[in-house]
Amino acid sequence: MKLVVIPKNTSIIADYIDRGCGGIIVGLKDLSTNYDVALTTEEIKKLKKQYPNIEIFVSINKNIFNDELDELEQSLKELDSIGINGVLFYDLSVLYLRNKNKLKLDLVWNQTHMVTNYNTCNYYHDLGVNYAYLATEITLEEINEIKSKTAMKLFAFAYGYPIMAHTRRTLLTNYFLNRNKKYSNQVCHIYDNNNHFSIKEDQTGTTFLNDEIVNGTCLITDSNVDYIVLSDDLISDEISLELASLVVSLMNTKNERLIGKIEDLIGDNTNFFFKKTIFMVKKNEE
Repeated sequence: MKLVVIPKNTSIIADYIDRGCGGIIVGLKDLSTNYDVALTTEEIKKLKKQYPNIEIFVSINKNIFNDELDELEQSLKELDSIGINGVLFYDLSVLYLRNKNKLKLDLVWNQTHMVTNYNTCNYYHDLGVNYAYLATEITLEEINEIKSKTAMKLFAFAYGYPIMAHTRRTLLTNYFLNRNKKYSNQVCHIYDNNNHFSIKEDQTGTTFLNDEIVNGTCLITDSNVDYIVLSDDLISDEISLELASLVVSLMNTKNERLIGKIEDLIGDNTNFFFKKTIFMVKKNEE
């Protein structure tokens, strides 16, 4: 099991490595969304040379349009030559172009809310996909079932503010325009009864995040996933680096006192790890 971090900037990467982080996930410029660090292939090449001893994964997690296919194909070829550890993909064009060009790139199935079962994991594994990034809405029990019934290596979101929704619409820009104001890239907030969400916007659209940090320590103590993910988005450097240190120490020592320290630092919100989401299908009344 390794800790993989989604960093908010490149300057903090060395600090995470000093604390035992085993890998990072960065976005690919113009072909990813919700990544503060979205780099060109040339910048990723430099990052690989700078940090040769950690695993580097690159996310291409947006819908790809026809006029972006040539850019995507060229980017995949360049990433293949760099020797990164894998590409997280949402759009199936990434899988198609990887296979079409017979690239050696490892792929991570990362279709957010759809990565929920071992049958589909095994389907993609048969197509040559070796990793899956599990949805944040499934339980620990379901995660363990998937792990026991697939040969895929699994990523699971463990720490940070989970993304609840994303839209290509520029909702904040439109909101401020409607009030004769200009949106200045600040994080905004929305309240719905007792629920509180953070909202931010970039060139790819608008993102809603749950305003309570997830504590996925149970993944370390009670699962065998291969990678646990920490996103430091909207978290201070001081807290995120201390959290990384505690997480790596717990992974290495299994010292139960560290569980309490992590809880003291970020709280005890376990998201859906112990909460099943049940959908009722209405019977045909005809």
